[in-house]
Amino acid sequence: MIKKALLILLNSNGEIFLQDRSGHRPPPWGFFGGSIEAGESPQEAVLRETEEELNIKLSGSDVEFVGRFDSQFEGEDSERYFFLYQTDRETFEVLEGAGGKWMDFEEAEKRLVAFDRLLDLQQMINQLMGKKN
Repeated sequence: MIKKALLILLNSNGEIFLQDRSGHRPPPWGFFGGSIEAGESPQEAVLRETEEELNIKLSGSDVEFVGRFDSQFEGEDSERYFFLYQTDRETFEVLEGAGGKWMDFEEAEKRLVAFDRLLDLQQMINQLMGKKN
């Protein structure tokens, strides 16, 4: 079973920051984050991966759990845990891949060919943010 913790960086314009993975590993675009190591919670994993991939240190209070999706990934069962980080930061120091790009959900859906649940994820984020207001 593959278990991944992934970060959704969301700005006040409703855009998400995706990783350009070209020349790094497929698929060409994806979320920042990675594998959950033995003995690590999904939240601990997303915080560690954020520091490794974006060189920013977040705490548990900086991210909010959005939801989990079960799927097949490279022929193996997969659990993907998504966490939301709201920020008005415009740039990041991307340490893995070819960089990153802010984009709206419509553009992101076109680029995230390996993830077919983006609209579900967007709806979950909207519901989560609606509870805060």
